[in-house]
Amino acid sequence: MSTITNNDTFANPLPIVPATAAESDRSRESETSLESRDRELFDTIAEKYAAKDRSPSVRPARRLRLLQTMRALPQSSLQGKRILEVGCGAGYSVDYLPADYACYLGIDYSEMLIDLARSERQTDRATFATTNARDLKTDEPFDIIFMIGVLHHMDQMDEVVQNLVSLLAPGGWLVVNEPQPSNPIVGLARRLRKQCDASYSDEQLELTGQEMESCFASAGLTSLRLRSQGLMSTPFAEVPMKPSWLTAPASRIACGLDRGIEAVAGRLLTPLTWNVIVAGQKPCDAQSTLPNSQTPSA
Repeated sequence: MSTITNNDTFANPLPIVPATAAESDRSRESETSLESRDRELFDTIAEKYAAKDRSPSVRPARRLRLLQTMRALPQSSLQGKRILEVGCGAGYSVDYLPADYACYLGIDYSEMLIDLARSERQTDRATFATTNARDLKTDEPFDIIFMIGVLHHMDQMDEVVQNLVSLLAPGGWLVVNEPQPSNPIVGLARRLRKQCDASYSDEQLELTGQEMESCFASAGLTSLRLRSQGLMSTPFAEVPMKPSWLTAPASRIACGLDRGIEAVAGRLLTPLTWNVIVAGQKPCDAQSTLPNSQTPSA
């Protein structure tokens, strides 16, 4: 079990406690076969995956996707919040988030992606750790936990969500942004990409908003919110396009159109959009289920 402890004040970032070799082996042993294949894939394509966020055409769309996800929360301000990102990849959310959060922890089970995140994005308030979301335990709860395109890679979604809820402070929020299957044209584009792009896993699920809402409710979350996201900007978020002098402005225009259309049409867009956002709140009267953490020996 991966343990991350915080021996400093509540507002400070969470120091990373390196796992021992034995703990790493146990974590690998607990992986499902799908998780193992997914981790190996992302270790293999880590540099290529990180390069997306360096592309001038991709960055605006990925930033919009993250900010629209956060806007599903009743209070979009992150000031003073403790934030956990599951499936953080190379850590570029640190570039896109408003910088007024108290601390941010990004986790991923790809060691190669976390190495990139630590080398390029680690700050005094943003830290990264290699761990499986099913196993994560911390001393202090989080105010916000978010995932962008992560749940559909998991074959034990209910177990992951239940563990994440245990890491939330009472009144805290879990919010996810996931591909959804309503638009048949979008579904066809994804199937074609699976056939043509070796770096695109062919084992991904497509989750409806209702399926995610049901999962959240079963884990004890309330005040559920569902939003549609990504009509024109999502293709720019997924595939770097050239020439950048043309595609970067096109990406920004697509983002601007999406912001306006989503603000007006809201959930009416669900049959058309690439993604759906679901958020749920841990009841304020819920007792924290965080176990007493023990710092593993070095």
